[in-house]
Amino acid sequence: MIRLPLFALILAGSTAAMPAAAQEATVDAEKINQVIVYGDDKCEQSSPDEIVVCNRLPETERYRVPPMLRGNPLDVRNEAWANKVVALERVGRFGTDSCSPTGLGGFTGCTQALLAGAKAERKAADKTDWQAMIADERAKRIAGIDAASDEVEAAVVAEERALAERQKAAEELERQASGQAPMPAAPDEADAAPLPTPPKP
Repeated sequence: MIRLPLFALILAGSTAAMPAAAQEATVDAEKINQVIVYGDDKCEQSSPDEIVVCNRLPETERYRVPPMLRGNPLDVRNEAWANKVVALERVGRFGTDSCSPTGLGGFTGCTQALLAGAKAERKAADKTDWQAMIADERAKRIAGIDAASDEVEAAVVAEERALAERQKAAEELERQASGQAPMPAAPDEADAAPLPTPPKP
């Protein structure tokens, strides 16, 4: 008799308890590859299991220092007016969530101020909107899938129509061979006369 460790049994039970959709999502996770290409470099094509998004920069930027590291980042002239206005707005703020040494709870809010500043710097430094590019690439892929499904659906409909015509022709041949009268053609719905309305009591 083989005895498994307790953590192995717990892991197996938790994996079995997961729904099938969650298990497939963990296996078939969508991969996104963000690439920066320069000049006329070729952008790798997206594959069925990976979305490739390319940001094309001019050839002159290939071996240059990134723009965010050029010049003196501490120069006052490089500071945006929006940041100066925010600094002026914080002059009279004190108390909770103010990140100031005065007032009750003035020490709180410093972490939020640091995070907001880092996020603003990162957004100002990186002008590439990767989210929009990924959304565009995903929309192109979905459009291609829809077009392919429409073609398949049209081919299936045409095949079903041809099959129905072949079956009808075979039935007519069987009726002619057996000497029976041909079946009357079904009236077209567009040419059929409307049903009479019953008289009102």
